[in-house]
Amino acid sequence: MDNLTHGLLGLALGALRRPEAPAGSPLSPTDKAVLLGSVLAAELPDLDTLLPAANSVDHALRAHRGLSHALAFAPIVALAATALALLVFRRARFLPVYLSSLLALLVAHLLADLWTGWGTRLLLPFSDQRLTLDWTMVVDPLVTLPLLVGAGWAWRHRAQWRRALLVGLACSAAYVGTRGVLQATLTSRVREAWPQVERVQVFPAWLSLTTWRYVAVLPSEYVAGTVSPGEPPREERRVPRPGPEALSEKVRAVPTVHEALAWARFPVISSTSTAEGRMALRIGDLRYHLRGEPTLAFVLELGPDLTVTEARLERGGSARELLERWRTPAAGTP
Repeated sequence: MDNLTHGLLGLALGALRRPEAPAGSPLSPTDKAVLLGSVLAAELPDLDTLLPAANSVDHALRAHRGLSHALAFAPIVALAATALALLVFRRARFLPVYLSSLLALLVAHLLADLWTGWGTRLLLPFSDQRLTLDWTMVVDPLVTLPLLVGAGWAWRHRAQWRRALLVGLACSAAYVGTRGVLQATLTSRVREAWPQVERVQVFPAWLSLTTWRYVAVLPSEYVAGTVSPGEPPREERRVPRPGPEALSEKVRAVPTVHEALAWARFPVISSTSTAEGRMALRIGDLRYHLRGEPTLAFVLELGPDLTVTEARLERGGSARELLERWRTPAAGTP
């Protein structure tokens, strides 16, 4: 989830604690520290984006959403947020600030990252598996907007600040919950259309409330398409599943390649080699597809000794280009 949403969600969660000060009175130091600590706890995990990495791919897949996003380290991150809040409001009490900070960290950051499609490694250091619910995109305006309106109303109407924040929180939570229910319903619909599939996954579509992308896994291929409430699933493309022969064991063992393959749940792999022994490797993922074509891929260039000489993330074009492609009907579509 984006940082604006993390912070707004943390602020709204801080409002769950009833203030010590009577309604209409100035907030106590503890009340203020609770709100500040909740916002800080919701933002601190993403400081891992400042960590160094060998290349942009390693940075996106290993440095970011690492230990700072793990459940095991949540008490430590919450403690850091609490300490910062108590430095600002020295007369605040520790326990209310710490508990609110821990709640904000767990819900406003770790859970918020979990319901997006990228995946987050909550179980580090015990497991490196990326977990995801695939309910929303990383940036979803309808998650953020109620929180933003609530925060704006709270700023303009101080006497109603807590109610405004909680109403925004309730609206945002209702939207996310609705997305979860809709995803489960559409997953069942796709599975009914493909009873022989090994696995079905439904993902949010870019800039769409009702249209979702899906991938159905058959023994030798992926079926990629879209599905919407009230309509049958629409197949858009079939893509061969990469077998063991797609990449040699030595190439798979390259750490950056290994990370990209672990990230891609429905990998689409292509590679070219030159006479000098260099390899250009492209690893896409059909969970980010536009009419069956992956829009997000890691592109790696390997030297003859399999060292990574270049690594980058390609997003399929600019936001305008993706929007134009989304609006343009596919060939043969009425």
